[in-house]
Amino acid sequence: MSGRLLSLFAGSTRMPRSPIAALFIVLTLGGCAGANVQMQGEIPTPLVNRLPVRVGLYLEPALVQYVFEEKIQDHGDWRVEVGPMQKKLFEQITRAMFLEAVPVSSIAPAGTDLDAVLAPSIAEFQISIPSQTRSDFYEVWIKYQMRLYDTHGTLIAEWPLTAYGKANKGDFGFMDNSDKLAIRQATMTALRDAGAFLSLRFSTVPNVRAWLDARSQQPAAGAS
Repeated sequence: MSGRLLSLFAGSTRMPRSPIAALFIVLTLGGCAGANVQMQGEIPTPLVNRLPVRVGLYLEPALVQYVFEEKIQDHGDWRVEVGPMQKKLFEQITRAMFLEAVPVSSIAPAGTDLDAVLAPSIAEFQISIPSQTRSDFYEVWIKYQMRLYDTHGTLIAEWPLTAYGKANKGDFGFMDNSDKLAIRQATMTALRDAGAFLSLRFSTVPNVRAWLDARSQQPAAGAS
């Protein structure tokens, strides 16, 4: 409950009987119950030049089943089922980034003509709500740990990828599910941010750049 509302009733032991006052209290407290968020939305396809490599995409169970849960004092239980969106995010982004990107069941897939395997994981997920930061925004941070392996399972490169998204509480008014809608929007913005960073910065990661450069200097198959 806000300080303004507390001061309104300071010194009084009775709740207001006015229906309008009661409605005001309900609306004011409505954002304190937490939210259970099932993700849905679209990931834009990045407009980037495809790299001339064939990549396997390994999405570990912990990633595609990831659920964030937190109890925020005085603001209830918050739960974001972000795992199901990971498949859509990484499949769509890698199809735009590489000559070929296919799902694989391990980091060392046997009997393939792939050049490498990309394996993302979520290292950290955080949210903040307006009452915590005394701002107008719901915010979401996602930290991924990205790994690139050769097809024998040997690590080529490892790097962090941090994404951020926010949503203005004013965009959702007094809707009953405003917390849920705002966190969903902030999370979708963070996911799109992750896709943009991955597609734009992949080839600038030092060890990835070295691997790509080494591949470009290898003679083509069948060359004399």
